[in-house]
Amino acid sequence: MIIVGHRGVAGRFPENTLASIQEAAALGLDWVEVDVQPTLDDHLVVCHDHTVDRCSNGSGRVDELTLEQLKQLNFAARFKYDGGHQTLLTLDELLQFAISNQLKLNIEIKIDRHCAKSVCQLVQQALEAHPIDSNHVLLSSFNHDVIRHLHMMLPNIRLGVLCERLKSAEKHLLKEVSAFSCNLYYKWVTRKQIDQLKQSGYQVWCYTVNNPNSLRHIEELDAIFSDYPERFL
Repeated sequence: MIIVGHRGVAGRFPENTLASIQEAAALGLDWVEVDVQPTLDDHLVVCHDHTVDRCSNGSGRVDELTLEQLKQLNFAARFKYDGGHQTLLTLDELLQFAISNQLKLNIEIKIDRHCAKSVCQLVQQALEAHPIDSNHVLLSSFNHDVIRHLHMMLPNIRLGVLCERLKSAEKHLLKEVSAFSCNLYYKWVTRKQIDQLKQSGYQVWCYTVNNPNSLRHIEELDAIFSDYPERFL
């Protein structure tokens, strides 16, 4: 089973920062999961929330700030962390680091106000500018339009359909885009669903598991996401 560092090692380091991702690599993890979304001036940055308030010393929406403005913020400011200032990563910077360190990436594409197609075009441009091994990338999203556009634009890149509960819409989407995986919330997944997904040819990855004793069906899963991946090593 693959252990994926969730936002790097988010339980002990400022999430989605270079320090957090470096720690995942230092632990020997093959995979990390990060979140990517667009800025006001159409740069893709590594950030989960649509605002910067929770994780930085700034305030405001990511899509209402330019990359230059975002780069001035400290994304370790809200975390008990003595490693100094952590600048927001761009997707370009992340890809460069991953390629240099043979790190595999599950990149979750997040959109709010932006057009799904335009954001997917930015993802396509980044992956073409930084030719990472296609087996080292899994693109995922809760947004079905994002998944469909990625399928059309990047047919050689594996896709993961994200959902909290597996419903008929997700089942149809998995088939429509020939998805690689279904990424499910671990508390709601059942053994029957896992068996059905695997019989249909999909891997099953579950998020976000921080207590090894709380996970049912662990032997059936292909991967889990954790803020504390060292607990599973």
